[in-house]
Amino acid sequence: MANTQDGGKLIFGVRDGDCEAIGMEEEEFQSFDATRFADFLNRYADPSFECAIQKFTIDGKKFVTIDVPEFNVVPIICKADTNDASNRQVLKRGALYVRTNRAASEIVPDAESMRDLMNRAVVKRGDELLRMVERLMKGKPVGFDEQASTEIKTEIADADHFILERLPKEFSQVGHWEVEFCVQPYLRERVPSLAEVSRLLEASQITLRGWYFPHFDRHNTSNFVRGVQSYMEQGASGHLEGYRAYQSGVFVWRSAYWEDTVASMKTGEKALSFVGVILEITEHFLFAKRYYEKVAPDGTVVLTIQLTDTQDRVLASFGNAELHGRYVCHEPQVEVQTKCTVAELAASYDELARKAIRRVYELFNWNDSSEEIMKHWQERLVNRRL
Repeated sequence: MANTQDGGKLIFGVRDGDCEAIGMEEEEFQSFDATRFADFLNRYADPSFECAIQKFTIDGKKFVTIDVPEFNVVPIICKADTNDASNRQVLKRGALYVRTNRAASEIVPDAESMRDLMNRAVVKRGDELLRMVERLMKGKPVGFDEQASTEIKTEIADADHFILERLPKEFSQVGHWEVEFCVQPYLRERVPSLAEVSRLLEASQITLRGWYFPHFDRHNTSNFVRGVQSYMEQGASGHLEGYRAYQSGVFVWRSAYWEDTVASMKTGEKALSFVGVILEITEHFLFAKRYYEKVAPDGTVVLTIQLTDTQDRVLASFGNAELHGRYVCHEPQVEVQTKCTVAELAASYDELARKAIRRVYELFNWNDSSEEIMKHWQERLVNRRL
């Protein structure tokens, strides 16, 4: 899992096959000690890395989760052999293991998988170097010509029409996120094929919180004349989402606030999780970094994020996060926009995300938000410690 993009999560107490939550025996539950686990893990992992163990009791049943972060710069290699009770080899010294689509852990099976792993390592090292020389490397963003602006606006309008047509009417009645990304210079067929658009989206997906951004709905994802589109209708989760990704590099995504759609989270007034703002915007910028590094590495991007139905909406605390003070927005809509080169985005996506987050907070009249709090939650997100 550590050698898989965005890592993964192990859940103990859920039965294989039907995923029924059956819980764990007390002895098993108590056996999960963070220090002992770290010692055991790093007996076999090189370089060493940390996982987060969390214990839960829900409806009297006990569960344990292990959040596994993606490797930092160098892929994780097995440094010792080990056999099971029947003397069958389980781990092989010097092997690189990956998680496959069949939910199995295997030694890297082919050249393509090895290239993918090495490419991610190279990108991570490149990001590290870019951060060091950012001010020397980044160029000035290019200007957007009028014709390009018209083409981009047309694609955004088409995407909006598609999303509103496919999602139920409830979507327009709740607050939602609106994401509009584009790249310059504008090329209508920058990505040569629809299949390549789909491949690039999948390669750039964010899975740090247990779901995919952007989501490929099993029944509602399809190609259209100029790109790939998908939407998620209201289901058991109450979630509404839709997007279009164009061959030009334009990406348009809309998603309802979970604060407005999950009944258990409602507080009697319109609310927005202050931690949720950090996590959501950071995911958007991380996706943009991954996507445009592949789509237009020498280009300039404009990243626009809007929040609707914000008037009289309050920043709120959910879970263990505490927010001291009451911060209310008096604007009907909040918009933040970032214009930068793809090189700058690659070097500083997290810093650029914090600037956008701070702007949202300011429009909720929170003028002294802490940089350290934002960094803290960003690090927890990237390291799967939520």
